[in-house]
Amino acid sequence: MSQEGQALFQSLLSEADALLQGLCSNALTGVYVIQDNRFVYVNDKLAEMFGYTPSELCGGMGPASLTSPRDHALVSREIDRRDKGEARASFYHFLGLRRDGSQFDAEVFGVSVQYHGAPAIIGLLQDVSERCRAEREVANQLQFITRLVDTIPSPVFYKDETGRYIGCNSAFEQFIGLSRDQLLGRSVYDISPCDLADKYHAADQALFDARGTQTYEASVVYAADGSRHDVVFYKATFDKADGTLGGLVGLILDISDRKRMEQAIWHEANYDALTGLPNLRLLRDRLAEELLRSERQDCSLALLFIDLDRFKEVNDTLGHHVGDELLIQAARLISTVLRASDTVSRIGGDEFVIILPNVADASAAGVVAQKILTLLSRPFDLGGRLVHVSASIGIAVYPQDGLDSGSLLSYADQAMYAAKAQGKNAFCYFTPSMQVQAQRRLGLGSDLRLAVREGQFDVHYQPIVDLASGKATRAEALLRWRHPTRGMVPPDEFIPIAEEIGLIGTLGNQVFHHALDLAAWWHARQHGIKISINVSPRQFIGGNCGAWVEYLKRAALPPSLIAVEITETLLLDERPAVVETLHEFRRAGMTVSIDDFGTGYSALSYLKKFDIDALKIDRSFISMLETDSSDQAIVEAVIAMAHKLGLRVVAEGVETQAQCDLLRAAGCDYAQGYLFARPMPRADFVDWLSLEQTVPSHEE
Repeated sequence: MSQEGQALFQSLLSEADALLQGLCSNALTGVYVIQDNRFVYVNDKLAEMFGYTPSELCGGMGPASLTSPRDHALVSREIDRRDKGEARASFYHFLGLRRDGSQFDAEVFGVSVQYHGAPAIIGLLQDVSERCRAEREVANQLQFITRLVDTIPSPVFYKDETGRYIGCNSAFEQFIGLSRDQLLGRSVYDISPCDLADKYHAADQALFDARGTQTYEASVVYAADGSRHDVVFYKATFDKADGTLGGLVGLILDISDRKRMEQAIWHEANYDALTGLPNLRLLRDRLAEELLRSERQDCSLALLFIDLDRFKEVNDTLGHHVGDELLIQAARLISTVLRASDTVSRIGGDEFVIILPNVADASAAGVVAQKILTLLSRPFDLGGRLVHVSASIGIAVYPQDGLDSGSLLSYADQAMYAAKAQGKNAFCYFTPSMQVQAQRRLGLGSDLRLAVREGQFDVHYQPIVDLASGKATRAEALLRWRHPTRGMVPPDEFIPIAEEIGLIGTLGNQVFHHALDLAAWWHARQHGIKISINVSPRQFIGGNCGAWVEYLKRAALPPSLIAVEITETLLLDERPAVVETLHEFRRAGMTVSIDDFGTGYSALSYLKKFDIDALKIDRSFISMLETDSSDQAIVEAVIAMAHKLGLRVVAEGVETQAQCDLLRAAGCDYAQGYLFARPMPRADFVDWLSLEQTVPSHEE
């Protein structure tokens, strides 16, 4: 000991009594002296802690009296070690027992001394209940947090301020492929490839520099199976008690399933499920992009609107599954003629739209259109069945025809309709006059609704003459529309529009009631009279024509007064609504005829299946009957075949006496056309009947 230290020690010794008295009388710490397991001295603070007086404790009580039974062995062992000289000092924690039986946490520091020549222990005792309670609460919270974090299915990790791992949960162990013991104290450079470690370290350092939170997406490889996953890192810094940076806590959320779901949803929203082509939504997006690019680069863009001709016939007659296969094959064929920069989409039904960016001029689009027409006109092999269709294509060009996507789509659509009107299997460029026609069609749709409400329609009748007797025994009811400003609107112009806007059923019912009224009048004067009504395929599906039979029953009129004329396409339609309605007509006694025979799919077996009464040979075969031997042969063959099947035959469009004579010679049963009479209003038709017109013979 140095001289200064020796001098200080001597000074303390000289003041020992005063110092000891100050120590023992302090109000914060209990002081005691034990000899032979009995208290020989306690200060007031210690006695107060246990609920005794100093004299009571020093009157024969020992440490065991102030110790919870749980810790008797601990306290006895520590005192015995010092009494035997095994340890000079001891520091331990035990559970103190108060006079009232309550317990508290106590902490003791005792030292072996000599007192009156015998071994003794002097010690300090403190009530540490508050501190222990706080420590237990912290321990409980830590235990809870540890368990909570460990049950989180997403990987969670902790790093200190240097970026070294200080903890993680079980999910992170599985993610990283290391146990916690292997992970603690290591950095990302110890467990990850250098390129990934650089990224992780840079992200951590950026977070340490900014102090706060950090979120970013990344692609990682799971150590367990080597699979790659899309994840989101959520990280936040935490501070030490003194406010300095303590490190960071991070959570890894696997978003692979969400990414796949988002991709699936996006694909479903933007692509056609049947063909895999972009749909109308994605087409609009791409067209907007291409138009912007064309504007910047000052170049042209062409839009092709494709509609398959006769697709509805395939779909209705052969079934939707065959129609779907046709669309799939058509989509593949169209794609084969396009560049990688082009876009082909299916926007619905049998309609496709192609974007041709950066075309030299309109003629380049025409070259592409012709290639598509050539491909689509070839027979399709649909499950071993060869099917022939074609296409109609409309072309609109930016910037000549329009500057925005809406206008270009509309103009290409209008050009497509023009191609259909010109005979189909062709392409047509947009012209301003088409817009006028489109606006006319739109206006007709609005006018049609008004016309139905105001009763602007009338029914005209054209006689059907029995060629054997020369008398009119039947008539065809034909709808006519006298527009208040446009005059007579042709049926081939307003009927398709009525079908599109859902008015064909209403118009069909009007024709039925007008025709039935005339048939009843005619029937009262002459038996065997029929009125023929053309029935659109749409009327069978949503036009309520099936109710006609019930109406006839309620009116107590013979169903045979009405003859229904349908197309071959409808005959082949196997949908329940169509089949059942046709059978209902026949069971009721109504006559069913096939109109325009020879212009569609001719499935002769269906003529017998549905008990058809008559065939109407299309006017296209009659018009060249005198000059075309092929047409004459076809007509004669149809008549012979029909008679073999027990069917009557009606020839449409008879305009000359020569045609009439040839039909009579071939054995045709009935004929109608301008040779006999044009369609006329009911009053004129009744007057015509009163003249008892007969068919002139060639000899006359």
